[in-house]
Amino acid sequence: MVALTFDDGPHPIVTPRILNLLKQYNARATFFVLGNRVDSYADVLQREYTEGHEIGNHSYNHASLSKLGEQEIAFQVQETDERISHLLPTAPVLLRPPYGAINDAAREAIQKPFVLWSIDTQDWKNRSSGAIASEVLEKVKDGDIILMHDIHTESVDAAIELIPKLMEKGYQLVTVSELAAYKNVTLENGEKYTDF
Repeated sequence: MVALTFDDGPHPIVTPRILNLLKQYNARATFFVLGNRVDSYADVLQREYTEGHEIGNHSYNHASLSKLGEQEIAFQVQETDERISHLLPTAPVLLRPPYGAINDAAREAIQKPFVLWSIDTQDWKNRSSGAIASEVLEKVKDGDIILMHDIHTESVDAAIELIPKLMEKGYQLVTVSELAAYKNVTLENGEKYTDF
């Protein structure tokens, strides 16, 4: 089992393409969304949730939380949670800090588990879908959390190649919380997770 995760959405074009692909393969993913995109693409967010994917908090506007004061950190998380919970039955349980940056102030201010990653596809930098897919296929192992972004067309193209190949290798694609549960890991607030 592995958890595919997508950051920085929702996106009006890229995210629905990823959702179509996940649906085709009966796979689930975790979407770490930005609060400032939630209202504009509410229909996309609702579709993510309705189709069984996990919604995580990725801050309001991609601020590096480790460079902010306590009140600013609280705003980044609470504003995003509020916008999401206006549209969905629950607020996110998980948080992925932008840039993976966490410090003691962030740990104290945020009462959520921090989800990082074990495989960074670097799809934001490397715009070759083949290279992105290869990065995962060469390194992947049971329990990995794979970082991608649902704002780049190349990321969808890579996922089109990647998802069937992962399934051929016998991997199930599940949400982060499902992966933790299957591995008997209780996610705790303030703790950092890169894989299970």
